[in-house]
Amino acid sequence: MADAIGAPLDVLSEDDLARIEEQALRLLEEIGTRVDHPAARELLAAAGLDVEGEVVRWDRGFVLEAAGKAPASFTLRSRTPERSLTIGGDLPVYAPSGGAPFCADLERGRRPGTLADHVELVKLGHAAELLCCLQSGTCEASDLPETTRHLDLDYSILRWSDKPYVCYGTSAEKAADAVALAAIACGGRDAIAETPAIIGVVNPNSPLVWDGAMVGALVAWAEAGQAIAVTPFLLAGATAPVSIAAGLSVQVAEALSGVVLAQAVRPGTPCLFGSFFAGVDMRSGSPTFGGPESVLATLAGGQLARRYGLPYRGGGGLCAANALDAQAAAETLMTLWATHLAGSDFVLHAAGWLEAGLTTSYEKLALDHEVLRMFRRLGKGIDVGAEELAWDALREEGPGGMFLASEHTVAHFRDWLFASPLFRSENFTTWEQRGAATADRVATAEWKRLLESYEDPGLDASVDEALREHVERRKRELER
Repeated sequence: MADAIGAPLDVLSEDDLARIEEQALRLLEEIGTRVDHPAARELLAAAGLDVEGEVVRWDRGFVLEAAGKAPASFTLRSRTPERSLTIGGDLPVYAPSGGAPFCADLERGRRPGTLADHVELVKLGHAAELLCCLQSGTCEASDLPETTRHLDLDYSILRWSDKPYVCYGTSAEKAADAVALAAIACGGRDAIAETPAIIGVVNPNSPLVWDGAMVGALVAWAEAGQAIAVTPFLLAGATAPVSIAAGLSVQVAEALSGVVLAQAVRPGTPCLFGSFFAGVDMRSGSPTFGGPESVLATLAGGQLARRYGLPYRGGGGLCAANALDAQAAAETLMTLWATHLAGSDFVLHAAGWLEAGLTTSYEKLALDHEVLRMFRRLGKGIDVGAEELAWDALREEGPGGMFLASEHTVAHFRDWLFASPLFRSENFTTWEQRGAATADRVATAEWKRLLESYEDPGLDASVDEALREHVERRKRELER
């Protein structure tokens, strides 16, 4: 499994993993899940599972065998081949924040997201080097009708970026539209069935409910051979028991049942084992991010994903803070450390997440991107070659020597010392004379710089026309 630091950090023993798995399988067999989708229940009944009303009870042997049909890694196609990605490879794939109804920057303030904001964030994400995958709905387009905005959001990514992306899909119809648009842009349905062009995210209604809209989206993506990130969203003490261990057993039951359903629709459908586990602040009822519970659950989720041979979607630059303050910094760094130490393969909400996901922040996207650069440098490790050991420089300077002006330092400091454009080391007087800019203000300049550096990748005129025709036709159909 991928990791940008080294070997993943294990927080559960083999016995612990076995006990969690045993309870998850017992949950599936004895309690079952509610599946609010008649066609899916019929499919599962035909496969030999026990279906009683809306409740499906899942045979453990069937579950483990079917989950094994999902690949351990897969390629995510781009409309520009050189931007295609491996999910489950040597490095984690980062995507920006998504799903936020609001966006914010220091100059324009917090505001409901619009299509113009979304296009701007797509361009910003395209210009951010380490955000190799984008996300439709980086902020919502509240100025557009809810019934059709998914079309404009997916189109805006295909038009203004050629990076792979997570599509917008919260129902069978929206998922089908996402498939149709991706097929137009990426060589047709046969091509994307062979190598998926989009990732769709499905979240069960914890605990143990698969609602019709999510199942409909899952089925549409699986039928088309697109990748699916099956991600339980568990809140300890609210949608899951208050203990991490019990919550993990629910997570395994929900994640595996989603993966198995996708395999029942189309064996070999690429699936990610998703983890999104947070505590609840019992003083307010709000989710917490960056606390010990979410860190431990993220690490444990990585172990569980490896147990089932599935790529891991986990972690992100998550926080519950309402502003770019010390709380945001501390919580985000805690979650990003957990993300990388867990061996995450795919990281949604890696940059820009604020206010427990309600806001996509331009400044935080820039700050998070810089922290991701640091993690990428950590992943390179420590080289211990002759040049790195610097024997000649040590002999030349000798006891009490100073290496600032040595030939060895001059030759290598640009490559070997990380110099952040955002986080600078200077004395107080110099900092004050330069305007005493705090990190959030520096980040404003950085996101503007990134946006100015954006280069339109272009889109073939005939492809663009076909995309627009599909969008307009579907809008007419949905608005009837």
